[in-house]
Amino acid sequence: MADADRTAILGGTFTPIHNGHRALLHKAFQTASHDGRGDGHVIVGLTSSKLATETRSDPGHAEQLGAYDDRHAALDAELAQLGESYTATYEILQLEDTQGPAATRADVDALVASPEAKAQRRAYELNQQRRDAGLHPLEIHTPPFVVAEDGTRISSTRIRNGEIDVHGRLLDASE
Repeated sequence: MADADRTAILGGTFTPIHNGHRALLHKAFQTASHDGRGDGHVIVGLTSSKLATETRSDPGHAEQLGAYDDRHAALDAELAQLGESYTATYEILQLEDTQGPAATRADVDALVASPEAKAQRRAYELNQQRRDAGLHPLEIHTPPFVVAEDGTRISSTRIRNGEIDVHGRLLDASE
């Protein structure tokens, strides 16, 4: 990559991929792609199965996420399609810890984070770690929540529970 490239980073389990995830991914591509020299780059950290088990309040929920390889393939297909509209390239890295490469890579410019309070707190803490390590803090970019037909935000949990589909359409519980 050229020195003029901007690098945006984000991470998650991304399963199933829904419109809320798409908003985060679009924001990453928008942040990395820019006018001027350089094309930009997006790094997506995909949570390993082991980390997913460790970070869930109920470790049994991690089994519902599916195999890492399947999640990687679905994310790669989604990124390939989204990426066609932007100049930035992308890569998927396996996340083995909650901070990932965003905490240590000097070549990263921006972090894309969900508007959830927990994600915003992690972004703040990550930037504090970077400052403590002598690295520049990352720009934090946060797209708004994407809401379902009922006005409640789209989430993977709601999709797995059969309340909504990946686009936020309400599902008929009687079907």
